[in-house]
Amino acid sequence: MRPPWELKEGLSQRLRGKLESAAIVALEIARSPQDHLNRGWAASRAYFFSVIFISLVLSKAFHIYAHLNALSVLSLLAWGPTFFLLDILLILGARSLARSYEWRTTRDIAAVFTALFSLYASSMISANISFYIHKGMEIHWRISSGFHKDKPAATLVLSALFVAILLETSILVGAFYATPYLSRVTAAFLRVWAAVISATYRYFRPNKQALPHPDTYEEIAIDDYELGDDSDSLSLLDAPRDPPVRKSQALLKPAIVVSCSAILLFLRVVRPHDMTYSFLSASLPLAPFGGLRFGSSQRGVVSLPGDFRWLEDKNTLDSFPTFDWLHTGDAATAFPDWSPFRISHFNNTAPNEYLYEHYNPLKDPLHFPNLQNEILEPIRDVLHSGDVKIKHIILIKLESNRQDVFPFRSDSYIMEHLKKSWDGNVPEEVMDKLSNLTPIAQMFTGFETGFKENKDRPKPYGGLSAKNAYTSGTYTMKSITGTMCGVSPMPVQGNLEYLHDIYQPCLPHIFHALSQQSNITSDTEDWTSWPWHSKWMQSHYGTWDHQEDLTPVMGFKDITTKESINEAGAIYIPEEPEEEQKYGHPDHTLKNYMRDAFAEAKKNNTRLFIGHLTHNTHTPWFKPGEYEKFFGNGIGWNDNLNRYLNTIKYQDNWLASILEILEEAGVGDETLLVMAGDHGLSLPNDGGITANHDPHVGSFHVPLLLAHPKLPPIEISGAVLSTQMLPSILDILIETSNINEQSAHILKDLLPIYEGQSLLRPLISEQDKKSEWHFSTMNPGGTWVSMRAAGKPYRLVVPLIPDAPWRFTNVVADPLEFSPEEDTDIVSLFDAVQTRHGPEAARWLSEAAHVSQWWIADNFRRWKYSPDEPKTS
Repeated sequence: MRPPWELKEGLSQRLRGKLESAAIVALEIARSPQDHLNRGWAASRAYFFSVIFISLVLSKAFHIYAHLNALSVLSLLAWGPTFFLLDILLILGARSLARSYEWRTTRDIAAVFTALFSLYASSMISANISFYIHKGMEIHWRISSGFHKDKPAATLVLSALFVAILLETSILVGAFYATPYLSRVTAAFLRVWAAVISATYRYFRPNKQALPHPDTYEEIAIDDYELGDDSDSLSLLDAPRDPPVRKSQALLKPAIVVSCSAILLFLRVVRPHDMTYSFLSASLPLAPFGGLRFGSSQRGVVSLPGDFRWLEDKNTLDSFPTFDWLHTGDAATAFPDWSPFRISHFNNTAPNEYLYEHYNPLKDPLHFPNLQNEILEPIRDVLHSGDVKIKHIILIKLESNRQDVFPFRSDSYIMEHLKKSWDGNVPEEVMDKLSNLTPIAQMFTGFETGFKENKDRPKPYGGLSAKNAYTSGTYTMKSITGTMCGVSPMPVQGNLEYLHDIYQPCLPHIFHALSQQSNITSDTEDWTSWPWHSKWMQSHYGTWDHQEDLTPVMGFKDITTKESINEAGAIYIPEEPEEEQKYGHPDHTLKNYMRDAFAEAKKNNTRLFIGHLTHNTHTPWFKPGEYEKFFGNGIGWNDNLNRYLNTIKYQDNWLASILEILEEAGVGDETLLVMAGDHGLSLPNDGGITANHDPHVGSFHVPLLLAHPKLPPIEISGAVLSTQMLPSILDILIETSNINEQSAHILKDLLPIYEGQSLLRPLISEQDKKSEWHFSTMNPGGTWVSMRAAGKPYRLVVPLIPDAPWRFTNVVADPLEFSPEEDTDIVSLFDAVQTRHGPEAARWLSEAAHVSQWWIADNFRRWKYSPDEPKTS
């Protein structure tokens, strides 16, 4: 039984507690509304600080995660903490702004800034993670101005908006519960440093008094930092105050804080100079403003080993070419690049003074012509027999076509996902659908699909088909320009090609020039002397990123797009689903327009060149009609893959319809079909639904073929680039004698001026110990350039901006690029490649890096482009 005095003391304590509680309630009631507003405003400051804290830490952790490939385990453990230094400083600055101030104006300004900065930081990390989930990479904030506001871009943004909103909500809710603790911890950190700095100052100041005992550090810190219980956000959150510390523990907290800070600063000072470390140390909120600039990502190239004097002072520009036919009729005006007006425009000279410099492949140290080689033996006799008639040409750009879906093959990476969705047991009816997914593509290429033999499989169509073809650019506009004009697109952001000097004649320019010769007429039975008519056809929007300006610059005057179809009354448009109308008419809409084109050509005795871009295989992969089920589990990537395969099937049916149109017009055996993917997709590899900022090889590896029913099926196994399509078309027209003598003379003059080799002849991958290099600009153009040597298994992605990494892969040993080597410092990448891939790979990397720097500068010269000019498009 407790003594009476203990009971009395307990009652007294309880009574005092109740009186104190009553007093607090009375005080709260007595407070004015302004007092409550001040308390709420102070609490809000602490909450917004918590949002900043979570956003900055999360953004840095995610930034490191997104670039783990560029770090070894040892470098992450050793230098990982230093990546957070700038974010820590921002957090401490935000906590200082979130505290109370004596002057109300200062307090309110700081509070407003804290609130705005918190929403800014949280929205940035939400958008960044959402973008990564959506496209497999972080946002490049410095080039965000390159994103367009057209409907397709808005659709892509909206598709990831739900994820961004969910992440933003999670951050805001998490900050609400974490506020008292994050505010306490950060304030305690600042109090310790305030006490240390204060004690240090008192120790060294003149006329110093005795230094307080270390036991009082905590009290001094609180007094120095806090300005009042009724205004400080920490006390307003009812955060429990720490009990008095024992004397033996007085120095423990300062010792931990100071030692950890000292270690972090020491690591930052001794950390090796590496672009990757600098890149990972940047803070996300500073990214749109350039962050901390660390110099050009190319600055280390000159230190790589090797003798590259053969590239020094090389310039591919030469005096303007002269041909005896160029000024006959209207031929000169058919080439805007070569016209007198264009020449005088660039040189400020009289129209007849041809001083304008032009690309000359003979001066190109990277150009290896193969026109001196004989025609490939399997097709040599056929081409010269007169059986291969080419009255018309259709060049089809296959939108978003990976090489392994044209045709769809059983060993493709998509099939691995599909098998997993059925737990390894794909139903027989699904396998039957897959085996008949792309019969027309299989017929065109002659490639085996690996599925069981289909008795109804069409016989091979005939022609040349490449298995190792890359696009010249993963941005559709640049890919079209590269294929249609045989040029290397500009490594700049977006479609600027139409504003600059397309330095070679495009196919419509060439056919127009042929039509201007005096012996070209429709009043003859000899169709090899008929004039050409060039026509561009697509069923969807023709206004994406100034396509309406680019298409005429490439030489097309007769243009069919969704806009022109609608303006003409849409006479052939059946009733369409509302969802399809958002993106454009289906590809099959062009069926009657294409029929009309061939009927008009027959009536007027003209030859057709049709350029066509397919549409339905573009994200969001809308297929008219019902979808077929290929995947057993239709969530996540599987849903996108299922939709993609459905549109690939739709495209195959559309190609079958084009063949029907040719047969109906009676020109099935007189039409050359040329096909190439504009870009691929890394969808099955990393979930990327577009090629935007995607360095994965799946975005570059595309189908490419020239098809004619009178040719034998030939598989080209060597490395091919889509810029080689134009010289191959000219070569086959010459060799088959499907043009008259004067036209053949013109094409023989033009053929050697192109940088690409002809697919009709054996390809040259190496010569004099130098490689044939293939360059591809990456969507949207201003971030990376991809390159490979035709005779080597390696691939290098070259950054064009400081905060983008170099990327090396061996696409033979690692065809799906599961283990790329990445680093923002080329010297560090060189060391890593030499260690992990051997000296041969390292030597190749050094050569590729040097070649890339020369090529980028020369490409600008060819296009008459200055990197310093305004990037308006």
